[in-house]
Amino acid sequence: MTCAADFCPPGMWTNDNWFAKAGDTYHAFYLQVPRCIGDQNCWTLRGGLQWIGHATSTDLSNWTDLGPVLVPIRGSWVEALATGSIAASAGKWWMVFSVNAGKPGVGLAVSADLMKWELVGDGPLLPRAGVAGTWQGQGLTWWPLADPYLHPQPIDGWWVIVINAQVEGAPAESSGCLATWRSRDLQTWEPGPVLLYPQSIERLETPQLWQHGSRWYLYFGAAHDQKEISARWQAEVPEEIKARRRVNCVYMAERWEGPYRQIPGRWWLDALPGGGGGYIHKVLAGPDGQDRLITTTGDLRLSRPYEVVYAEDGGLTLR
Repeated sequence: MTCAADFCPPGMWTNDNWFAKAGDTYHAFYLQVPRCIGDQNCWTLRGGLQWIGHATSTDLSNWTDLGPVLVPIRGSWVEALATGSIAASAGKWWMVFSVNAGKPGVGLAVSADLMKWELVGDGPLLPRAGVAGTWQGQGLTWWPLADPYLHPQPIDGWWVIVINAQVEGAPAESSGCLATWRSRDLQTWEPGPVLLYPQSIERLETPQLWQHGSRWYLYFGAAHDQKEISARWQAEVPEEIKARRRVNCVYMAERWEGPYRQIPGRWWLDALPGGGGGYIHKVLAGPDGQDRLITTTGDLRLSRPYEVVYAEDGGLTLR
């Protein structure tokens, strides 16, 4: 079945998109859950029903639904799965993804053609366990939560995963950070630098790291689910987003390791051209080579592509 944007498979809600490109064909992957559960936010029901779906397009607007590529398997190490990302290496495609039940951590799957995927190993590539790190010269322990972003090309000879994590011992409402692992071969991993620890956000969800010109950009969704949003967040951000529970944030730096700062101007990219909004953005090169942004719409569909316009000072807007 082929559908024009905004896109979702029949009978499904979708969210948390990620992409790969082979030749002239874009491959979209996303979480999908049956609408028949009745409530998109009922995590008790959706946990074991959430699949990784797949669609293809040549223009980022018209998509062909190809069904799920990975599903949870009761009684296995992958009893519940979530957001992932993809990179190509050694003639194969590698997908890292969140494992939320069974053996929680970061799972790995491999494919020769982006169509048929096989799980690698009998447990997570990276288990959900505490990792020693530093932030601004101070030691800390971070725990990976979900949303591994595998940068699609090696950086300085290293494959890099950016992960939504939390700092052990910090107040829950301000414990969120973005940490990293790095690898030479996609199989053996070691901790990398902590990229961002604002000490004001509960979770920094579904990150993306990309380069434009001489600058590195870091996207994440700021998520606040505690009863009280942190006082630091409310003191530091503009009035219009002080009470928002979900905010799309973009930071930038001169090096991929940071230090990262908010982009100039509106660093919160919540409003879409033409009205409406979305949550969990991804930036990728369009068919013309110019960057496009695709998000999950408010009604849980794959959005149309929006042109990303970069300002001289590093700010960015959509059109």
